[in-house]
Amino acid sequence: MVRGTDVTGMKRSYRTVVEGEFPDVLSIGLQKESDLRYGENPNQPAAMYKLDGINIADITNIRLAKSGKGGLSATNFMDVTRALEILKFFEVPSVAVMKHLVPSGFARQYNGNSLDNIYQKARDADARSAFGSVVVLNRSVDKATAEAIMSSYVEGVAAPEFEEGAMEILERKKDIRAILYSNLDRLPKFVGDDINNVYDIKGLPTGRVLVQKPYLSSVRSVMDLVCDPLVEHEGIKHVVERDPTQAEIEDLLTSWYVNLGVRSNGIVFVKNGVTVAVGTGQQERVGAIEQAIIKSYQKTMDKEGIKYDAVDGAAQRDLLSRNPLKGSVMSSDAFFPFRDSIDIIARHGVTAVIQPGGSVRDYEVIDAVNEHKMAMTYTLERCFGHF
Repeated sequence: MVRGTDVTGMKRSYRTVVEGEFPDVLSIGLQKESDLRYGENPNQPAAMYKLDGINIADITNIRLAKSGKGGLSATNFMDVTRALEILKFFEVPSVAVMKHLVPSGFARQYNGNSLDNIYQKARDADARSAFGSVVVLNRSVDKATAEAIMSSYVEGVAAPEFEEGAMEILERKKDIRAILYSNLDRLPKFVGDDINNVYDIKGLPTGRVLVQKPYLSSVRSVMDLVCDPLVEHEGIKHVVERDPTQAEIEDLLTSWYVNLGVRSNGIVFVKNGVTVAVGTGQQERVGAIEQAIIKSYQKTMDKEGIKYDAVDGAAQRDLLSRNPLKGSVMSSDAFFPFRDSIDIIARHGVTAVIQPGGSVRDYEVIDAVNEHKMAMTYTLERCFGHF
């Protein structure tokens, strides 16, 4: 009997029309939630509105606990809400360090480490980008975490609560904003969750508005992953030969959920619950991978105090005491058009991959994974996010 779950038909999903129930005329009521300091730029006045009759905005109840610089800007608000779209998937203590709607670093609890240590790992995943970030946590901020946050410059910190004494520590910097939110566990995230009358609305130039249903993932656990994908091509069955280890599975799921908050083309490397590098917003998939690989080495050289020429990328990586990518896993928000992505990451020590599948060259990708003795799981869902 041939091992493998047949996913040959996955590529048909990209050519299949998916019809939804959308009215010909959609009347949307908006209620002003708050005036903002400014919009995406200081010369753009802005206000935040919430959809009338939809309770998600009321459930999350994002509000200032401590103001600074005249309150929240649009980007502050967007960073918090974008982080919640990642953090809602994690039951363990986790931290997202946000810059321009993308996590510069993310960390979840690993081997029982403390919240302040989790924050430090998320920050130091890309310490340079973390400058001026918005830090979002899924746990109450304690005094130790508040002290860690105060050790570097951040625009704001958002959490469900601030423990006694934590706010006094944050008060040392008048410009830092402390933000409260509620009910992270009630946000819809998985297929089957209630999204009746809930729409994802995106304004476009030229006076148009895109209306779609919110993204819901079908991946609740490893049981929803295809760990032995099989693709038949010209009568030959190509199947991934190695199962991921338990440690790889945990990091694969982490990298997938973080990728839900990354702009496409999205690539996320994770090791021991911490992002090693994030490639985001690139026009080519292999380019996003190359960007993230270079960043992983540069950030590690920063940590080790190694001077490097940015134009040369990671040319000085041989001076490092360790390879930051060795033993890491990688998620891709869409399929690999060619096997080149696998060949590249294998050379840098990546051991496992999670991706949707559905490429016409899936068989080549599977062959590459087997040649490098890697594991690869399919989600059978794509998670593009463009804005």
